[in-house]
Amino acid sequence: MFELLPGTGIVLPRNAGTLSFRMAERPAQWTLATLCDVRKTWVCGLDWSFTAEYGGVALLIGGEPGRGMDCIVLERIGDAPSTSATMPVVWNDVDLFGYPHQEVRHALGEPPAGMRLTHPAEHGVHVQSVRLNATAS
Repeated sequence: MFELLPGTGIVLPRNAGTLSFRMAERPAQWTLATLCDVRKTWVCGLDWSFTAEYGGVALLIGGEPGRGMDCIVLERIGDAPSTSATMPVVWNDVDLFGYPHQEVRHALGEPPAGMRLTHPAEHGVHVQSVRLNATAS
């Protein structure tokens, strides 16, 4: 399970460690690489970024100059947003990708500053992605 820690980072599955905001690029890559393959990518507005996939969840990790890691995006893989994801993405003991988005909102209310949930398009009922930032944007 991915455990979200708004304002702090995320705890990775299988005791792979914690990706903490402000980490430098290499330590962040090494931490995630203990769990899955990591690939460099480019994202406008970020100084560095990389991606990975694990348990039906795609991750995008990035940072800006002098700030270290300050962006984490977890997104469901596949085009079946009407079903739950195979790997739990948890905040406050609720699997954000495992329950319909309306139930998630009812249970948790509004997400804290620095956390944004993307609602499904058209026919989907589950949260599509969650973004964490080191500071509120």
